[in-house]
Amino acid sequence: MNDNFLRACRGESVDHTPVWLKRQAGRYLPEFMAIHKKTDFLTMCRTPELAAQITIQPIDIIDADAAIFFSDITTTVVPMGINLEYSTTKGPYYTNPISTATDVNKLIVPDESDESLDFVYDAIQICANELANRVPLIGFAGAPFAMASFMVEGAMSKNYIKLRRMMFEDQQTFQSLMDKITRHTTIYLRKQAQAGAQALMLFDSFAGIVGPLDFEKLCLPYVEQILANLKDTGVPLIYFALGAHGSLPKIGNCGADVVSVDYRMNLDTAIEKLGNGVSVQGNLNPFTLFQSRDEIEKKVKMTLDQGKSARGHIFNLGHGIMPGTSVDNVKILVDTVHTHSQT
Repeated sequence: MNDNFLRACRGESVDHTPVWLKRQAGRYLPEFMAIHKKTDFLTMCRTPELAAQITIQPIDIIDADAAIFFSDITTTVVPMGINLEYSTTKGPYYTNPISTATDVNKLIVPDESDESLDFVYDAIQICANELANRVPLIGFAGAPFAMASFMVEGAMSKNYIKLRRMMFEDQQTFQSLMDKITRHTTIYLRKQAQAGAQALMLFDSFAGIVGPLDFEKLCLPYVEQILANLKDTGVPLIYFALGAHGSLPKIGNCGADVVSVDYRMNLDTAIEKLGNGVSVQGNLNPFTLFQSRDEIEKKVKMTLDQGKSARGHIFNLGHGIMPGTSVDNVKILVDTVHTHSQT
């Protein structure tokens, strides 16, 4: 197996800097779109054979050093009593968003015997078996604050006013919601590891919408709780807090093995703030992939050079691959990482 990704997570020596990309199984791939034309998004997520096929596509096509399981973070909380629908115009959305303490009290925290998300674990088992001698498989979930954002707003939001009002006007209700999500997410990720995921990642997609002090007081402790409770799985734990630049020193000590960095700051600056106790992942601007081959190669090499100061470096984008990105340009990125970083 190519285990460079796992070794970089642990800060061990590697043959080359490993590379995988957020949303590498996605709409930029014609092979993905061929499936999507026949099947709606939620069915793709909920059909183990399809989810596994989509997960493995970029390993075959772009030669990534790790696979990330194909799913969507919005599916995670359905067993808690949340109704999920999908619209081609606004994407996933919840029909019964959370707004009161009564709503939070009604939420269920399923135990490990719950079978509602077995389609996830079944797909992970398929992927793990098919990738066994190839590359590691990453499982993931939304961090508690990311999930609270969706659950309170009902969908993506421009300003997250409902969420922020709950955070500051009714902290008891907000904290009760975060606690329930935390307990559910811990079980969800543990079962992913048991199914065969060899690393676990938490996406805190809206961490940057609150200031550092509020993020560190009201959001980060729940991440720390999840990571602490998952240490005994023995798999590397990755945390991505989009936009939370002011909290990087705290994030560097949150219990993650790897911290993923977005593209809005230089990687070497982030490494300095995080300290030498974690590996880093990132952080090329995804729009670089719309540039020329020379520009892609130049910026990939620059990111690789900045990553050398970290305990370990996993090359990635600072956000997901954008729809319309050229597959050839993605291959240029991966090839450049592999050739420029060989030891």
